[in-house]
Amino acid sequence: MNQDKLLKLNLQHFATTTYNPKKVSAIIDGVFGTGFMDGTFISAEKNEDDVTPHVGAQGDVTFAESADNTGTITMTFKQSSSTLPYLRALRNEKRIFPIQVIDSNTNTRVGGNEARIVKMPNKEFAAEESGVEVQFYVADFTEN
Repeated sequence: MNQDKLLKLNLQHFATTTYNPKKVSAIIDGVFGTGFMDGTFISAEKNEDDVTPHVGAQGDVTFAESADNTGTITMTFKQSSSTLPYLRALRNEKRIFPIQVIDSNTNTRVGGNEARIVKMPNKEFAAEESGVEVQFYVADFTEN
């Protein structure tokens, strides 16, 4: 097969798609988050690896499954976001709440029913709007 045909075949497997950040929703204790900063405004990850490999002296491999189902979700809001006062009040209540991030672009969901705010960000005062990060610890983190 010549190189032109191979290139044509490879190009047929790529699809053009559209990503819209407005199709990403954060729902914190039933309240939709608003006023996100530009750039990466939500990140989510498991706190530990799913497995830990161990290689023995003779090369035999064992995988230890992790029982840690916790994760962290970090959201970056504009300092003027109307969501921040709600989050400060929620943090002061010191209770567990549900949190979900839904990306309708890719039909992806992350979150859980047992979350707490780890720490509210410092307050900053500047000539321009700045971003503030709020970190959520999720005890029953799931992703799909």
